[in-house]
Amino acid sequence: MKLYRRILGQPFIYDHIRPLVVGRIDWSPLYRNLDAGPRDIILDVGCGTGVAHQYLTGFAAYYGFDTDDIALASARKKTAAANVHYECRIVTPADIERIAPTRIVLAGLLHHLSDDDSLGLLRMCAMAPSVRRIATSDVVYLQRKHVSNLLAFLDRGKFVRRHEPYLDLVRKAGLRIVREEIVRSHPTSGRALYLMMTLEPPTQ
Repeated sequence: MKLYRRILGQPFIYDHIRPLVVGRIDWSPLYRNLDAGPRDIILDVGCGTGVAHQYLTGFAAYYGFDTDDIALASARKKTAAANVHYECRIVTPADIERIAPTRIVLAGLLHHLSDDDSLGLLRMCAMAPSVRRIATSDVVYLQRKHVSNLLAFLDRGKFVRRHEPYLDLVRKAGLRIVREEIVRSHPTSGRALYLMMTLEPPTQ
């Protein structure tokens, strides 16, 4: 299983082979939820191979953080621009204060983090005065969805949860759930199901 997860983490496998298994992946709903515009500063935590730039149409600045240097190397090749920045490390409260993001993307991230780490990250987002919206997307275990649950089990993430525990983490962090929905990885051919959440600080 460890070897399988390492192979799945390679950029070419993730971008080109994985969709043959789970179905072509369409992240449009996630980025519609983010609702970013040309004046927004976007923080993408767990940015991976730079998939976000297939969907973002305009922004003032973009900051991608990931701990996978191979994935980041692939992202840098795809999206070289003066207002795009990548860092190979875990994001910190000091980073959020420095960047002052207005929109935060947590795409396929929470199911890679323990409850404590997820809660810590979500609380950082909730406490940042600049943040206006957070969009998340994660594989999820669902009743009677056997194919999707198998794909979730095979995912590299070690902390895939059922629906309600994801919502509990958000509530404990003090964030407001504007929208939560179960979305197929692709509207016509997707085999995997994702929980997508649109979140805002409680003062919004």
